[in-house]
This record gives sequence, C-alpha cells and structure tokens, in this order.
Amino acid sequence: MRSSIRSGLGYWCSALVAIIAASCLLSLRCAAEDKAPSKAPVAAERGNDILNVGDKVRVVFDVPLSSAGSPPTEMQIPENGELTLHLGYKFDFKGKRRNVLEQEIRSFYVDKGLYKIINVTIEVLPRPITVGGQVRIPKDYPHQGQLTVLKAIDMAGGFTEYANTKKVTLIRDGKTIIVDCKKALQDPAKYDVPVFPGDSINVKKGWF
Repeated sequence: MRSSIRSGLGYWCSALVAIIAASCLLSLRCAAEDKAPSKAPVAAERGNDILNVGDKVRVVFDVPLSSAGSPPTEMQIPENGELTLHLGYKFDFKGKRRNVLEQEIRSFYVDKGLYKIINVTIEVLPRPITVGGQVRIPKDYPHQGQLTVLKAIDMAGGFTEYANTKKVTLIRDGKTIIVDCKKALQDPAKYDVPVFPGDSINVKKGWF
C-alpha cells in the first residue's frame, strides 16, 4: 500500500516538475521574441516609391574610379516621362520605382562600357499642390498618390456654397485647364483630371 502511494506521489511530482519547466521555457521564449528587433515593413523601405509625372527629381552620378561624371541634375518629369541624363542618354522615369530605375540606369552605363563602377541616386524634391479660391481650407498640400481635381478639393475641405463648380481652373506649367466638377462627380473616369506635383487649382466664385 505504502509503495503504491509513494509511486503515485512520484508520478505527480514528476508531472508537476515537467509543467513548471515547460512554463519557464515558454516565458523565456516570449521574452526573447519581445527583445528581438522588429523588421520594418517592406513598403517602408527607401526606393519603393513610384515616380510620377510632375515630380521634381535630383539625379546624382558618383563615379568612384574616375574624375568624370556630372554634377547633380534637377529636372521635372514631363508628361511623356522621358528625361535626358549624363552624356545625353534618355531614360523613362514615368511609373518607375526609384530603386529599380537607379539599378536600370547604373546597369546601362556599365553595360555600355562607359564606366566600370558608377553609383546613381534619385531624390524626389518636395513639390506641393495649391488649392485655392472657394474651398473651405485653401492652402498648399503635399501631393499624395494618384491625385485628381475632385480628390484635391476634398482634401481642401470641399467646395464652399459660393463655388462655381462648373469652371474649376487647373494651372500646370503656365497652361490652364478648365474642369467641370459637376460632370466629374457624375462620370469621374471621363471628366475628372489628374493632378501632378506643382499644379495649382483655383475655384472661382459663382454668380447667383
């Protein structure tokens, strides 16, 4: 009888020790995971942003093994997306990711035998848009993503009650585009107009 009791007590003691050990191991593993540095999301890495028409870019060429190269070049991406870079070669910037385009340009100059080593850096300079006139919060706004006239006006708090929504003025590089926002609300795919960095939107007062 005593032998059975001792055997039973031994079993439960062993089980209890195993449970405590497992709990300690789990606690140590959780603590190690908490202390481990978290990885930044891939989307936040530099160079993953897409270049847009109207972006003002600075392109820097660094040639470590040569005194050649070119000073930093600042240009605005035109609507056809094409820019002329070092030694007169043209590259398409429109819709490209910065890190991908940097590698593409670097490989071009190396593959052509122009340089053995060349580093290319593309920087996007800040170019806000201006939304003024009969909107609720007229001011400069950062250009964000695929922006249109209607989205820009929403960003500025929407139209005031005095706004002429049929003749909204979009100014780009000295050229004026008239946008009928009433029609754009009904058929945005046809009448809403893309807004590029540096554009200016003005909503005039209507006549009542």
